Amino acid sequence: MKILRFSSNLLTLGLLAFGFASMANAQATRTWVSGVGDDANPCSRTAPCKTFAGAISKTAQFGEIDCLDPGGFGQVTITKAITIDCDSGPGGILAASGSGVVINTGTGPVILRSININCDTLATNGVNVIASPNVHLLDMNIWGCTGSGVVVGASTQVFITIKDTQIHDCANGISTSTSSGIVLGDIDHVAIWGGTNGLAAGIASHVNIHNSTIFATTTAINNNGGGGSAVSVFNNVLSNNSTAVQSVAGGNVGVSSNTIIGSSPVFNTNSGTISTGSDNISMLNGAIGTTNGSPISKI
Repeated sequence: MKILRFSSNLLTLGLLAFGFASMANAQATRTWVSGVGDDANPCSRTAPCKTFAGAISKTAQFGEIDCLDPGGFGQVTITKAITIDCDSGPGGILAASGSGVVINTGTGPVILRSININCDTLATNGVNVIASPNVHLLDMNIWGCTGSGVVVGASTQVFITIKDTQIHDCANGISTSTSSGIVLGDIDHVAIWGGTNGLAAGIASHVNIHNSTIFATTTAINNNGGGGSAVSVFNNVLSNNSTAVQSVAGGNVGVSSNTIIGSSPVFNTNSGTISTGSDNISMLNGAIGTTNGSPISKI
């Protein structure tokens, strides 16, 4: 009887130990980072982590990492659906190489909000989307990248929205392409300046850009994806770019209700198709160039 009681007690202790270990290893649905945090912490509100990389390993799928205060929280690779929200104070990433944020997951959404990414002319991309069904970038500030502020170079279909964001002094502002499916993009209230292309829409890209500003680039809108790529350009300001809109063979660009200033040429079909309405405003432009698509009309 004593032997049985002793064995039972051991079993109970073992189960308790296993339970405590499981609790310790459990991922939280919400974690926090702070400029004065420590990645050895559990990433709770009262014991926050120091970096996004430290917090993401302790955050459950579909969970959220919040910034308690402004700080530099380091580069991060995202491999699951997650939100990183630094609305309480901008979260900073100083990218020394590669990309500030890499997104490579088969699940979504991935949401980034109020994050400053400084490529410091050393890193290639601010945000690099390799795979994710849904990506949403809100209130971002990205600069100094030798590649693109935001690049979608996926092998799967991606839906990406970029809103209330500044991208500047990068070789390219936003670049999109995919080798499978399509890139569906919506760009709203985004300011892009400096570099070669403001928006470079590559293979299988269907992108809308509206209520946005692109200035001081070589080409503001460049549909360089060929067949299957389409860009809708409505209600934007395209200012002081060498070329405002360009489209390569097989690509389609629709341009309506924009203010276009200081470009020459405004349009470069470059064997592609550009369609316009009669409602664009032209100011201080040199050569207008030609358009060759069906006129945009109200229906």
